[in-house]
Amino acid sequence: MSKKGLLTCFFLKTYFAMDSLRQLVNILHRFGYFRRICERLEVPHLSTFSRASQWFQEQGFSDWNAQLLNDLGVQKPKVVMIDRTALRSSLYDSQAN
Repeated sequence: MSKKGLLTCFFLKTYFAMDSLRQLVNILHRFGYFRRICERLEVPHLSTFSRASQWFQEQGFSDWNAQLLNDLGVQKPKVVMIDRTALRSSLYDSQAN
């Protein structure tokens, strides 16, 4: 796969705020339109994306990608953290409110 095609895939991943490379691979499998945008008929293996991600980071493409998204007016993806602590639902429990 060409580096241009891989970079396009990573741009789509960031633009649509995909959480992981696995999610990117799943979306590419499901939607042929995105494969055509990335110049691919078949979806590369997850390990290919992992190696490419590491290479792009080493080459400084993360900064370039961030600047491109900023120029296009795309806001940075939001990060959501969820605490799995169980809350008691008691009438007198202030945390449950």
